[in-house]
Amino acid sequence: MNTQITSKIRPQLPELMDVISEAGAKYWQIQLTVAMGNAVDNADVLLQPYELATLMPLLAELHLAARERGLLLLPGNNVGYFGPYEALWRGPDRGYYSGCPAGQNAIGLEADGMVKGCPSLATSRYGAGNVRDTSIAELWATHPALQFNRDRGTDDLWGFCKTCYYAEACRGGCTWTADSLLGVRGNNPYCHHRVLSLAKRGLRERIVKIADAPALPFATGRFSLVEEAIPLEAAAP
Repeated sequence: MNTQITSKIRPQLPELMDVISEAGAKYWQIQLTVAMGNAVDNADVLLQPYELATLMPLLAELHLAARERGLLLLPGNNVGYFGPYEALWRGPDRGYYSGCPAGQNAIGLEADGMVKGCPSLATSRYGAGNVRDTSIAELWATHPALQFNRDRGTDDLWGFCKTCYYAEACRGGCTWTADSLLGVRGNNPYCHHRVLSLAKRGLRERIVKIADAPALPFATGRFSLVEEAIPLEAAAP
């Protein structure tokens, strides 16, 4: 089973786990809904970055409860990173999060033959060519859109991610999440470590839509990222 976490589905996750478990599923992958396509048209379904502060403990509880039922809850590539629950669902056998796998050990192929480093990436910025015109082997070996993530360091990181302690390991987390939201990779506000770090300073981040997505497959709009003081009512225990 694969579940997209939206603002509306988040409160229903425990009940959903019951349904999935009773249906006999053995693996349950969860991931955050990203600012692409219909989620841009209906931006209220997107989680605010600061909501990870309550979502992550819930996912940890569900992970442990699911284990007792023989159900393994697995985090998608945009769930994390480096918060207190990383070892619970990514280790110790899987190790720590090691950054976006697009174009490294993953590839995406659209229905019309377009090749990308990840099936979710925006086609307008990450389409590498069509298999009807060029072989996958040639595109893999030569096209920059498939190679951007290989031997990638921290040069393209910015914002919080640029100065993060985990920058070299994480490299900004999921490319799809950051790029779809802000139009450029390298700064991902959907990070548990980041949310907790900002909260210690009395701060949080909020996204605001500033541009719609065009009516095209894998299309993205544009959001701005607002850093603000945590409201007193939200900070109260």
